[in-house]
Amino acid sequence: MIRAWLRNVINPKLHSSITFSVPVHEIWEELRGRYSAGNAPRVHQLKTELNECKQGSDSIVEYYTRLKTIWDELENYSKAKGCTCGAAASIAKEKEQEKVHRFLMGLDSKLYGNIQTNLLMEDPIAILTRTYGLILREERHASMTKVKEDRIEAAMATQGYAGRGRNDEDGTYKPPQCTHCKKFYHTEADCYDKHGYEEVRARDIGRGRRGGYGGRGTGGRGRGCNTRPFRDPLTIID
Repeated sequence: MIRAWLRNVINPKLHSSITFSVPVHEIWEELRGRYSAGNAPRVHQLKTELNECKQGSDSIVEYYTRLKTIWDELENYSKAKGCTCGAAASIAKEKEQEKVHRFLMGLDSKLYGNIQTNLLMEDPIAILTRTYGLILREERHASMTKVKEDRIEAAMATQGYAGRGRNDEDGTYKPPQCTHCKKFYHTEADCYDKHGYEEVRARDIGRGRRGGYGGRGTGGRGRGCNTRPFRDPLTIID
């Protein structure tokens, strides 16, 4: 019966090699001698993967899942017995902190450099689950901010502010300036002075701009200049 069990669980191609082994223990010893291997190579491979594990283009969830899978498999290969003395809590805490450091080391420092520093400044350092939760919240916040910025850019493009950014020096908004008449708050494509009032007005109506824009520019009173009143682009989406 035991011989039948062994034959059923091994590859059928190996049946002929154990057919004439009568004592069951000989079959077992032969199979163990042929195919048993130590765990050291696999443990070494897992530790190498752990050291090389980086977030890269993965999300926080994907990156953490890869780390957790390696940690769990390494735990299965661990031969250390559970400690019941007073040092057990200290050992468990040290292993937890090692995982936290490993998790933070693999993060994209360009995206999470600030929160990495803040977490490492905590004393005692946060546990792994809390660290993971904070990083995940930071990722979601960054994603929401990116969506908001995209909406603002789209709204600015709709209102005729596309292509103008913010001042690189102090971060304040830099209004658009016409390259033809050198006045602010309109572009050359919408310049009355270059294209004429009727042409630009007809184009504006076609775009859904029903209101007038006045005729006074920042550089002084200018006939035919369609300077528009400034609107903060952050209010466009409201």
